[in-house]
Amino acid sequence: MSVKRFFFIVAVLVLQACGGGGGSSTPVVTPESSAAVVSSSRSSVAVSSSSSSVALTSSSISSAVSSSSSSSISSNAPSSSSQSSAASSLTPDLPVGTADALPVLDLKTNGSAPIVSKENYINGSFSLTEAGSAAVEGDLEVRGRGNSTWGWVKKPYRLKLASSSSLLGMPANKHWVLLANYADKTLMRNSIAFMFSRSVGLEYTVRNQYVELHLNGVYQGVYQLAEHIRVDKNRVNIPELKVGDTAADKISGGYLLEVDFRHSKTWCITNSYESFCEGGENTLLRTDYCIESNHGMQPFCVDTPESLMDDAWTPQREYITTYIQNTEAALFGANFADASLGYNAYLDVDSVINYFLVNELLRNVDGAVSSFYMYKKRDGKLFFGPVWDFDLAMGNAGYDNANNPQGWHIRQKPWFNRLFQDPAFTAKVKTRWLQLKAEGKLQHIIDYAEARALWLQTQQQKNYAIWSVTDFDSWIQHLVQGSYDAEVNAMVQWQKDRIIWMDAQINI
Repeated sequence: MSVKRFFFIVAVLVLQACGGGGGSSTPVVTPESSAAVVSSSRSSVAVSSSSSSVALTSSSISSAVSSSSSSSISSNAPSSSSQSSAASSLTPDLPVGTADALPVLDLKTNGSAPIVSKENYINGSFSLTEAGSAAVEGDLEVRGRGNSTWGWVKKPYRLKLASSSSLLGMPANKHWVLLANYADKTLMRNSIAFMFSRSVGLEYTVRNQYVELHLNGVYQGVYQLAEHIRVDKNRVNIPELKVGDTAADKISGGYLLEVDFRHSKTWCITNSYESFCEGGENTLLRTDYCIESNHGMQPFCVDTPESLMDDAWTPQREYITTYIQNTEAALFGANFADASLGYNAYLDVDSVINYFLVNELLRNVDGAVSSFYMYKKRDGKLFFGPVWDFDLAMGNAGYDNANNPQGWHIRQKPWFNRLFQDPAFTAKVKTRWLQLKAEGKLQHIIDYAEARALWLQTQQQKNYAIWSVTDFDSWIQHLVQGSYDAEVNAMVQWQKDRIIWMDAQINI
């Protein structure tokens, strides 16, 4: 019997003896993680569930991580027949087996016109087929989307259907996104982020499904069909403001905002290559209403209502501007930790903590500076989320030290930095971290990544028959691994190291 197998059996027996053998709150125990379930007098942290308590140490986690780091994803990923029953009951979204086929999305543009703009839609039609289901078909408009992603050879797209439709079990809507994930050679960093967001309980997480895309009859590879972030009862579920909603009982919500460095007044001074830069002017600010931060954050831009620049919307524009300014004044004021006078009066703290942990644990290089969404409910506080844009997370980007599994990232940004100056906020983050760990949700990130890689094995081969697995723009500064399996293994090892480092820091 191997040492690893021995520790696994011992760990299971210990958990059963402590009453930890049943219930959904029991930590997931796998042969890989069981070596970490030992006692230690150094750097130990109590991990508790409703019925058991074991010691999890940073040194023993390292041992568990290193024991599997040398194996390839083909042998390391769990097979459909070997999924842990505990993991399945705790996290039913764990991918199973290998996908022999994906739903096929056929897009056709009128006259087979190429999609060359991310500003202007062109007309076309679509057909979405899934084995065992009738095809969903209709007319649509399609254009490009994204910032840096639009510059790569495998293009992402925005879809606007002629009529609201339910796609692959996702609630009906007209507005959808096709994520190309070209910079993410594992094809699954966004999928992992969405999974973890759902796991921690953010109010809304973008639904998504993998599809095989054909454009005007030509295979384009593996894409993610995802919901477009917008105000809707099945998406960001807040009231949709009307121009006449100026009374006190209505003007307070809802507002959907996005923090975005590209909307800075000074961005075009040093980034004149951007299509929206004209003579040093940021032309985005001609149509998009943004609120400048007084404390070093990037601009807070209002996505919804979309027309706040119009004079008719002046009352709503003034309201949300004042709310953001008051939030910053409370957060950076002398009484910032006061429950009535400080940030608690303006921010939904639970959503802030969950948003922080998703972005910090996966070390999203864009976290807190771009694609950072928040929304203001009617008569409510400012909520953080939904999460978006994780293709350069989990060690994929080599700039801004984002490839280092050690070191804080969004915690250093002005709002988060200030929040961590409140001992009560720091304590809440620690409590939430320990809860997620005890529930097995940190380990599940690893389990999910390995299972998803196995699930994608056949499809990634088709995808990389037409796209390059080693093509990275130089500004990403990514260490090229050379193959799909190597990219996956590097990402998984990076995430294991990240969990170990954060666990040690949070539990100091």
